[in-house]
Amino acid sequence: MTKNGQTILEELYRDHSKRLVGYIYNFLRSENEAEEVAQEAFLKLHSIENPEEIISHKAFLYRIAHNLAMKALRRRKIIKFDTGINMDEMEVESNEPPADQKVSSQQEYKLFCDAVATLPPKCRAAFTLRIIHKKSFKEVSQELSISVSTAEKHVLKGMRDCQNYMKRAKKQSVNLSSQQTLEGRKVKRQIV
Repeated sequence: MTKNGQTILEELYRDHSKRLVGYIYNFLRSENEAEEVAQEAFLKLHSIENPEEIISHKAFLYRIAHNLAMKALRRRKIIKFDTGINMDEMEVESNEPPADQKVSSQQEYKLFCDAVATLPPKCRAAFTLRIIHKKSFKEVSQELSISVSTAEKHVLKGMRDCQNYMKRAKKQSVNLSSQQTLEGRKVKRQIV
């Protein structure tokens, strides 16, 4: 996804990230949620397999963001049964997620932490300040004594590197579990 040495994604991020957050905010009415959806939209655009086939990356980015915002709105809707029972008003014994979901979230979080730990120091600092501490690019640049554009580049590199790290780790995990399953079948055949 390159164009004259500078990636299209970096250019889109620099030129449209604030407008994209504003666009998403119009749907969600939550600045934090709008920023999260915008980040996810950029990550989805980055992970497209054949970016050269996209005619307008900006339009495609906004379509991804729109779809993600609509998905977030659907998740917010109150679930009602045919009986008209409002699930939000029912008392629930526990707010804890199911055990398997909790384990999966913990594993995902650990994987994310491992990915962040692999980032170069300046990149990790900028990424952590922006993504985890929700600081603006201006605040990040001031804290790290770097320009705003350098802060943006560090954050974008951090996003890209973390995503790639997590993809590789998940792929290795799937390959390992597949291998273990195959080995388990071999053992069963030998026993029978």
